[in-house]
Amino acid sequence: MLVGLEIHQRLEGKKLFNRCPTPAADQPLDANATKFMRRLNTSAGELGKQDEASEFESMRKRYFEYVAPQKFSCLVDMDEEPPGPINNVALIAALKFSKHINAQIIDEIHMMRKTVVDGSNTSGFQRTALISLGGVLNAGEMQIPISTVCLEEESCGIVSNNGDAARYRLDRLGIPLIEVSTEPVFTSVEQTLHGAQAIGMSLRMLGNVMRGLGTIRQDVNISTPQGSRVEIKGLQDLSLLKPLIENEEKRQEGLIQISAELQKRRKAVGISAPEKISYVDLSPMLANSQCQIIKKALSSGGAVLGAKLEMYAGLLGKELYANRRFGTELSDYAKVSGGVKGMLHSDEDLAKYGLTLEEIKIIRKTLGVHEPDAFILIADERQSASRAIEGALSRAYVLGVPLETRRADEKGGSSFMRPIAGAHRMYPETDVRPILANKELLAKVGKLESFDEKKKELCNLLGDDLGARMAKSYNLATFQKLVDAGADPKLAALTLEQTLVALRREGANVNSITDEFLLELFSLYSKEKITKAAFSQILSFACKNSDDSAQKICEEQNLYKISGKALLDLWKKEGTDTKSFMAKFRFIVDASELFGLLNIKK
Repeated sequence: MLVGLEIHQRLEGKKLFNRCPTPAADQPLDANATKFMRRLNTSAGELGKQDEASEFESMRKRYFEYVAPQKFSCLVDMDEEPPGPINNVALIAALKFSKHINAQIIDEIHMMRKTVVDGSNTSGFQRTALISLGGVLNAGEMQIPISTVCLEEESCGIVSNNGDAARYRLDRLGIPLIEVSTEPVFTSVEQTLHGAQAIGMSLRMLGNVMRGLGTIRQDVNISTPQGSRVEIKGLQDLSLLKPLIENEEKRQEGLIQISAELQKRRKAVGISAPEKISYVDLSPMLANSQCQIIKKALSSGGAVLGAKLEMYAGLLGKELYANRRFGTELSDYAKVSGGVKGMLHSDEDLAKYGLTLEEIKIIRKTLGVHEPDAFILIADERQSASRAIEGALSRAYVLGVPLETRRADEKGGSSFMRPIAGAHRMYPETDVRPILANKELLAKVGKLESFDEKKKELCNLLGDDLGARMAKSYNLATFQKLVDAGADPKLAALTLEQTLVALRREGANVNSITDEFLLELFSLYSKEKITKAAFSQILSFACKNSDDSAQKICEEQNLYKISGKALLDLWKKEGTDTKSFMAKFRFIVDASELFGLLNIKK
């Protein structure tokens, strides 16, 4: 088994080709956003040929609805206005990472259009630029060969998908992405996990990376000795990397075994693979069926289509890994090709769907299904059912492991998305000028501190445990901003890694707390306006009222520090013993100051 990685890291700030701000990962969808519809068609690439993946998506004839929040999208995102100049901050970040891995930076950087017609781009293509080639990332004892570093625009965010139509949000479209692709050098789960973590940590050293679920994701390319290269897209949680790789290895091995068994059966009876796809309309003979799937399709004017799979008996039910069978593979193709909800087949208990033994006999007789054979059924709107059964049969007739792009799921498995894309989907972007990577531009690219160097620096500053935690934290860039502004390093680290974490566990929306708010909070503390103990209270109120400043919260909630004569007056009025006094006024009184005023040793 060989595994390669494509790591995609979003950058914060502005979008790649317009001045719209990048939204937070969990930004709520604006209810008053603009909405519009599109249909997309594929086009030939630079060499004049159609890409198989794009052609497949175009044949599905889907509609797409787009939701465009006004704060985070514009006419460029809607493909109603040409793109602006490239985001120079994002370009510098990609160049900085390229220098860090000693890659060969391209002399003249050209934007390319990569045809994508699944609706995830309003224009029907994604803009991407090759920045560098052939670097090596030092990751402890492992040297990770990096094939390419690219800078590209993020796709739209999916809202819903019902087969024939999909709904997307435009606020995510155009966010700068650094894509780091490795050579297929990982031979175990442990190596792959270490590689993904090392690349992720190195990218985080750039400082302007986005935080939150989905802001960094892995596409995993896996191949087995007798199988094929399969690209599994969209892995967001590295804890699922182990089951993802293990399940794909089992899937490919299972498909190879099925193919071997099928060839053995065909050879034994002297038959060959079907030369063309054929299926039968079973609607008339199932018109009175009480199977709810069939009944629903026929009552709405649809059809029930069936097809014989010669010599496939028992193969559709063969388990590839937990909760995935060969029949599931065919069903995926049916769903994607026709937008149907699923497929029935003879290796499952059809009685649970309401089909009677008599109906099954009629189906087998009509299709000419004998004991060694299997059959599949699809009941839906006629055109959708036709596309779906053709998709399922086209997959059934492919031996071995087809070249595919698959989608990672939340359980460590994957499902079919489309055929794997190739070079034919690329053609030049004529609306964005090439960029010369000359000495003047490269002089602006500073040195990227390595993860190991940063970790050592932070451990010296904060201690081993807190330093190591801070080095791996998504809050690292915020921590650096606070320290650069004069905040106490240890207090800044504890606030980010303990106080905010505790609030998140309590269900608070800590993602609404901006770096600007934290800078104001620490400024108030440095000016002795608030106590350390007040931090958690102020931050808790900030999670509920994200538009309020730290100053406003302190004023409204009476959280300003009481000091000097005012503190003595409060003690004379309320104090009996220091323990109960501090328990009552801990958010606004500094214990050390109180003990000092009272000449008490703490």
